[in-house]
Amino acid sequence: MSSKPIKFDENQLAMPDTLSALAEEYHENAVKVRGVLEESAKAERPYLKRFFEYFGPPDSPAWLFAEICPDSITDCLIKYASLYGHGSRRCLQKTVRLFLRFAYLSGYLGSDLSALSPSVRSPRMGKVPRSIPPDCIDALISSIAQETPADIRDFAIIFLLSTYGVRGVQIRKLCLKDIDWVNNRIHFPAVKRGRPVEQYLTAKAGNRLADYIIKARPQSSCPEVFLGMSEPFKPIAHPRQLSRIIRKRMEAAGLDLPEGVAYGSHCFRHAFASRLYGKVPFNDIVDMLGHRNPSTTLIYGKVDVDNLRRAALPWPGGVK
Repeated sequence: MSSKPIKFDENQLAMPDTLSALAEEYHENAVKVRGVLEESAKAERPYLKRFFEYFGPPDSPAWLFAEICPDSITDCLIKYASLYGHGSRRCLQKTVRLFLRFAYLSGYLGSDLSALSPSVRSPRMGKVPRSIPPDCIDALISSIAQETPADIRDFAIIFLLSTYGVRGVQIRKLCLKDIDWVNNRIHFPAVKRGRPVEQYLTAKAGNRLADYIIKARPQSSCPEVFLGMSEPFKPIAHPRQLSRIIRKRMEAAGLDLPEGVAYGSHCFRHAFASRLYGKVPFNDIVDMLGHRNPSTTLIYGKVDVDNLRRAALPWPGGVK
């Protein structure tokens, strides 16, 4: 394919003045035309911003983007891949692909370049999930002094993640009505096309939640349990906010996590599943993780190293 710039058609609608205005138009199109949920459309914003940064600052004239060429897209994706991990690359390339299609259909590009940003795929069972070791969880929980409202909140969040193995989004969306104090039950909402999770509210988890709600939770009409600590007191709306909370606590505790373990909420989910696998009936693990498809749970069998070692056949001629 040619590396010459793909000019937009001047007879079509005028392009917005700046790159930031172009990004806003794309966002509006995603919600109103493609029918994307507002939350999902917002999640694309940081990736489109990073893509645009390759062409200039947000207040740069949008016609700079009209000078785009196949080579510049490829160079941008290669450079990004050298700086970010698999998940971030997948999100960026999906956003770039959708944006390039939008730019073409809007008449801002003379050719559809969306195929230049391919999907980042990985085999469903292609990698072993990495979990935070139990001793690191104990050290992390012990390191939080619970002297400030933020301490009490973060302690409750990390304790729930460790105890129930739920996703970070389920912690963020947990509402006051989801805690059944009378019957000692806690209900986590369904996310990612999965199923809701209902668990026994342990005494320790209940005490952590009660301490936060009574002593540290700001006065607010928001139904969500966990809120930010600065006015206006709003829910923890974005996954990056929760990840920052957890990473900050891990760094303050001086944790040195094993290679491949992410500094975020999902490492607790992996630890929870690994802890149960081989000790609890498989269908119960499926229910506790909220998986709709049991095959999704099978990946955690790959971390049951002891049972896998017993099942392995001896190598002919090897050490007996």
